Amino acid sequence: MNRFVAIIGAMLFSAMGFGQQASVSAKLDTASMLIGDHVGLTIRFTGPANARVIWPAIPDTILGNIQVIGRGKIDTLSSSPGLSLEQSLNLICFDSGFYTFPQIPVKYRIPPDTSLLTLNSSLFTLMVHSLKVDTTQAIKPIKGPLKVPITFRELLPWLLLGLAALILLAALIWYLKKRKRNEPVFRLRPRVKLLPYELALQEFEKLRIKKLWQSGKVKEYHTELTDILRNYIETRFLVPALEQTSAEILHSLMDKPELPRAAWDKMGSILMLADMVKFAKAQPGPGENEGSLETAISFVTETGTASINN
Repeated sequence: MNRFVAIIGAMLFSAMGFGQQASVSAKLDTASMLIGDHVGLTIRFTGPANARVIWPAIPDTILGNIQVIGRGKIDTLSSSPGLSLEQSLNLICFDSGFYTFPQIPVKYRIPPDTSLLTLNSSLFTLMVHSLKVDTTQAIKPIKGPLKVPITFRELLPWLLLGLAALILLAALIWYLKKRKRNEPVFRLRPRVKLLPYELALQEFEKLRIKKLWQSGKVKEYHTELTDILRNYIETRFLVPALEQTSAEILHSLMDKPELPRAAWDKMGSILMLADMVKFAKAQPGPGENEGSLETAISFVTETGTASINN
């Protein structure tokens, strides 16, 4: 019984769908327009609510002279209980004449039927006319030329160009004067040469700022510290410290009269701790790491300034 009622209901629903008439219309806003003006074209489909519509594709150029310059979206309008679709197009024409638009086909089907049906709109016309020109009158400008005051923005490029020309002229005069006096055009400031101890102290400060041992790079810290110290010893005491081991450096400096015993001991403690870190993988504490740098600074200060005073 329920199945029979369902079949009857489906038949009635299908009959209602086929019973509603489908139609297509295409209409212009106006049947007459001025050349170069715009006119709207509205395409509308009305049919059963379950209709499946294939909307027509309107080309960009119609009849060779009419162009589509705007396309609205396909809107679904309220048309209970059926379906109503509409699209608006904006047309323009730059050639006068009388135009008859061809029929616009709209294809659709009504499920469950798979047959594709076609509806065509009615023919419609458009009259495009031009302005009437009185050829007996002389051609005159629409409006005379206007005098517009010059703005600062327009004047600015010329001012900058003039300023650049003055700068170039002044530079040329300055160059010719220098050349006439046989003077160098540019005087390079002499580079200040640092003394060995000043250079070493500067490098120690750079090492402090890097904070190597604080970030776990203890070996790199002591390697760079001793490299700075070796460079200083080589330039200060004329000993090939960069090519010698720690023991060889201490032996070479043992008999240097300008090196006090206390300073020699400081240098030995720095080199010994660095060797233990580099070769024995020792892990000195924060106080030892910082102490090596302070001892190196003290060693360089004492021996460097002593050579100047002597």
